[in-house]
Amino acid sequence: MRSFVAIELPEAHVEAIERLQQALGAGRIVQPENLHLTLAFLDEIDAGQLEALDEGLRAIDWAPGPEVVLAGLEIFGSAARPEALVLGVQADPNLDRWHRAVMGAARLAEIDLPRRRFRPHVTLSRFGKRASPGDLLRLGRLMAAEGAVKLPAFTPEQVALIQSTLGHGPPRHDVLMRYPDEKSVQFAKT
Repeated sequence: MRSFVAIELPEAHVEAIERLQQALGAGRIVQPENLHLTLAFLDEIDAGQLEALDEGLRAIDWAPGPEVVLAGLEIFGSAARPEALVLGVQADPNLDRWHRAVMGAARLAEIDLPRRRFRPHVTLSRFGKRASPGDLLRLGRLMAAEGAVKLPAFTPEQVALIQSTLGHGPPRHDVLMRYPDEKSVQFAKT
């Protein structure tokens, strides 16, 4: 099962991001229901790993939560060959602590994760192998007009373990569990 652990965004932030996406009008726009801040992408995991991860995530002391400030548009890739347009996240020690805790729980669940620098962001749009000249023009205009965008701070109370299903069209994201203390959603046995 392809999955990740993420912070879900408040509705007001999703609406503000949708306005930025509409102003961009280029690339493959991330659907509003799929906007999130990834703490750890787990890729494909099996049922045993999922159960062990659940145990590890339940054991994390989530308090205090981070203050999340989404600020500054960034291009992943290069301006000439953009891979994605993202909204950056200001540094916060509790966000880093949450990331390290989730990564530790994943490793204890024997999920093999690459070691790379945590670069928190929210993806707004993805570009194919080659962005068209029109896409590059729209991207440049949005960066000039809104590059310094800053949304109000929020403090998440939970993180979500999410299953991502690929198919035709955008991925489908289903929340499997939220941490801490959500008991209403249970894992589907696979």
